[in-house]
Amino acid sequence: MSGDVGDWERVELLTEPTRRSIYDAVRAARGPMTRDEVAAATGISRRLAAFHLDLLAEGGLLSVDFARPEGRRGGPGAGRPAKRYRFAPVEVEVSMPPRRYDIAARVLARAIAEPGDGSPHDRAVAIAEEEGRRLGEARRTGRRMSAARTLDTTAEVLTELGYEPSRDGSCVRLRNCPFHAVVDVAPTLVCGLNDALIGGILDGLDANESVSAALDGAPPDCCVTVAKR
Repeated sequence: MSGDVGDWERVELLTEPTRRSIYDAVRAARGPMTRDEVAAATGISRRLAAFHLDLLAEGGLLSVDFARPEGRRGGPGAGRPAKRYRFAPVEVEVSMPPRRYDIAARVLARAIAEPGDGSPHDRAVAIAEEEGRRLGEARRTGRRMSAARTLDTTAEVLTELGYEPSRDGSCVRLRNCPFHAVVDVAPTLVCGLNDALIGGILDGLDANESVSAALDGAPPDCCVTVAKR
């Protein structure tokens, strides 16, 4: 396994029962474990433990270092440093359809915790726009964007965020709301956050001025569309 590893690939790694028991053992240890220690803890052979440990490390679920046994620093008889595995602090989250409650939580937490003028609602909308601008700037090319290129690039960013965009001529419709569960509680707020976040993305991209976001989506799609208007 090489390159970037996504959540789906990590979930697949953990579905194998022996590999999951190894991962749980290393995670519970809260410290580095050698192959021998993992084999003893899980009741399997050292060779099998090594095989699964290395797969977990390649998937980014474990980190690896090398160290000699405690009390042996070097010199004759010290032996080779042992390969050790440690729990890697990565979060694995998979949902279908995609959800991004982490973004909503971050925006709302900042709106409450950070001082500012206006109501928490107004601050949340401003912060959502700021978050979107940051995401857009990360994809900015520095070249002047046509309306078509703006729509394509915006769709790519929104795909990564879980909006499931669908291009319909000069309009990008969003088939999924990543904040779906929160919409039931505060639809006006969440739709406003969506509008501000996507508007911020367009601003960060330095989008073509003819393309904009608007609250004109129709259920069951997201409340926002992006279009050349």
